[in-house]
Amino acid sequence: MKIACFDMEGTLTPEIWEQVALDTGIEGFNKTTRDIPDYGELMDFRLELMASNNLGISEIQNAVNKLDLLDGAKDFLDEIKESFQVVILSDTFHEFASPLMKKMGYPLLLCHNLDLDKDGSIKGYKLRHTKAKQQAIEAFQSIGYQCLAAGDSYNDIQMFDVADHAFFMNAPEKIAMEFPKIPSFNKYDDLKKAFLEVV
Repeated sequence: MKIACFDMEGTLTPEIWEQVALDTGIEGFNKTTRDIPDYGELMDFRLELMASNNLGISEIQNAVNKLDLLDGAKDFLDEIKESFQVVILSDTFHEFASPLMKKMGYPLLLCHNLDLDKDGSIKGYKLRHTKAKQQAIEAFQSIGYQCLAAGDSYNDIQMFDVADHAFFMNAPEKIAMEFPKIPSFNKYDDLKKAFLEVV
């Protein structure tokens, strides 16, 4: 059996923090790992913005509740599940990802956790590992699974480096051109075909 490992934001869903930017009018929340490749550095930047603007977990949860999957993502996942186990390897957080997991049909989600105060303010975050996506794929491989991986940004390269097959999905042209050996797609039908060709 093979496992299909997907990044979430930008690959299957819109970027959560871009919706936070839209809701709050704070431009800085538009930055993603496409802009700041180091995820710890990016989260530190976001939390500073949250604290300086007196924002908490409720603002992020409200933003997530407004989001739907990207067009075609649900049908793609349903079809992929016929041939693969599906795992979401994401740098999102369990504390606000649930509405999107429901829309995806509750695949396994491996991500991080926030450290929250009782009033909902965010004190910090707990990364499972600095290379959690890579670590997860290596763990699956260690028990005999082959892993395919798809993502859209710099923080997905760590899983591409160890996956049996790797693909960009919805990656900006700039990033895709930096890694020309990784096939790049913008249509789920094309990505599904690439996945099924290696089954």
